[in-house]
Amino acid sequence: MIGEMLLIFKMWSLFHILFLLAPVLLTIILYFSLRNKSPKTQRIVGIILSVIAVIDLGLRNTEIFIQGGNQLQPDIIPLQICHLATFIMLLAFLFKSKVMFAIAFCFNLPFAAMSIIFADGLAHMETVICFRGLAYLLGHTLIVGTTVWALLSKQFVIDKKAHHQSMIIILVYYFATIPVNNLFTKLMPGFISNYAYSMRPEIGTPMETFYGWGKPTVFLGMDVNAVYLLLMFALGVSVYWIFYGIYKWYEYRQAVSKKGL
Repeated sequence: MIGEMLLIFKMWSLFHILFLLAPVLLTIILYFSLRNKSPKTQRIVGIILSVIAVIDLGLRNTEIFIQGGNQLQPDIIPLQICHLATFIMLLAFLFKSKVMFAIAFCFNLPFAAMSIIFADGLAHMETVICFRGLAYLLGHTLIVGTTVWALLSKQFVIDKKAHHQSMIIILVYYFATIPVNNLFTKLMPGFISNYAYSMRPEIGTPMETFYGWGKPTVFLGMDVNAVYLLLMFALGVSVYWIFYGIYKWYEYRQAVSKKGL
């Protein structure tokens, strides 16, 4: 039974529950083991964890490339939300970038968490004992755990400028994925490009309902589902503002705590 659990991922199994707990445990371990360390040391740890995530992603993509007969395919070009997240956190730590952290916390974090909760991608793998499966487990754990730890350890501040700039970057990214997905799907026959899930929903998630409310059509030579795209846009903006609100609430509580109220 244990061997089967390690080889085959099943939704809401003990393995899935452990996966759900993994980023929480990582956050706790990082926070309590590093809370008395200097900001420089904490930043170095953040850089190391981000580099591990990038290497993890690179091994995954290399495996997919080799198993796919050395064919270039959309899945190995790191433009998906959670794939980009590894580079965004690395840039945030390297350059102490408020904008990159705002994207990581308000956008990448919630969607990475959703990928842990609705880990349907893992359930469709023959085994998780491969670079692709391990990258899914380790990558999403690092994205969520490291980002929350960075917030709790007060390594970043999201001010109004960072908030506005990060929102613009996210909107440009989302709308850019529509032509990019269509282009890559045409250039790479046999594969479907689905960055930001703007081409189709992730199976096993509530996004499937959004897709069903619309109808695929052709617009300016591109395959689009206008209703689905608008609903996904609304979802993304809503999630961003909810997590920005969470950040502002946390910031407020910290300020109140300092005043001893």
